[in-house]
Amino acid sequence: MVAKPSPEIEAIARRILAAYPRHDSETMGNLFSSDPDLRVIGNDANEFWRGPREFLAVFIAQSGERPAWTLDVREVEAFEQDQFGWATMLSTIVSGEFATAMRHSALFRIEGGAWRVIQWHNSSPVPNQQLFGVDLTTTLDDLLVSVLADDSAVLGAVGSEGTMTLVFTDIVDSTPLADSVGDAAWAATVRGHEEEIRRSTSANGGTVVKFLGDGSMLAFESARAAVRSAIEIQRKVADQAYNVRIGIHTGEVIRTADDLLGLTVNKAARVAAAAEGGEVIVSSTTRDVMGPMEGVTVREPRIVVLKGLSDAHQIFPISWD
Repeated sequence: MVAKPSPEIEAIARRILAAYPRHDSETMGNLFSSDPDLRVIGNDANEFWRGPREFLAVFIAQSGERPAWTLDVREVEAFEQDQFGWATMLSTIVSGEFATAMRHSALFRIEGGAWRVIQWHNSSPVPNQQLFGVDLTTTLDDLLVSVLADDSAVLGAVGSEGTMTLVFTDIVDSTPLADSVGDAAWAATVRGHEEEIRRSTSANGGTVVKFLGDGSMLAFESARAAVRSAIEIQRKVADQAYNVRIGIHTGEVIRTADDLLGLTVNKAARVAAAAEGGEVIVSSTTRDVMGPMEGVTVREPRIVVLKGLSDAHQIFPISWD
């Protein structure tokens, strides 16, 4: 038999979610299984409860310990097949100034002629960058973009050389910002920022080489296109609660299968590090290559020492209409 959507289980799942912030232990006792095989997994590392007695005892204790909070349910999907059913839920916990994205999953079975939870799991998302130190493909859309995008026109053959304009972006003071809003909310903010970077880069004929924590490395064949993309990114974040610094440099690079190497990469990163929040900075090479651009003004240069590079360098702030 094929599983089918279950409005009844969906309604029960929503009742359980509503019972959490009300500290409604009676509803929990009625809707969760009385079987000792019940398992409930919470968000904290130690929250793994076996059986209804342990779960309800801790639920009641926590009800008196939590500050006031609300649960905004964003999505519930539920299905059933024979004697079993399941549900997946998305919500946001709001407590004081903090808002945390949550995911919930539940397994149901028929007990005494009614659906009851036999397993429940709460979790909050953690960025893959934090877990593994790298960004991973997280959605089907990302996978399709990765598979279908023809990067060969930009990155070229492995080991080949060529001239490109590189853009490095970086969110300024991201650590205290993440601490102030919470990991889940900050991860959502960064995801939105990355989507804007992808959009702007693609619209201007560039390639996202990689994301680096709260920053990115972008590659363009045209210096002017790189500057246009950087300005679009700054315009997009102008009304956000965070600032981005952007550095641009043009030069020879060495291409690998999925990365770019060489002195140009290092200098572009150092130019970005010398920028302040809200700035777009170009190297003297990029300034010469890009030439005049309508609505764009190249400001007076700053003389800086770039870490790891010899001599002093001129870098030029860009302003735009």
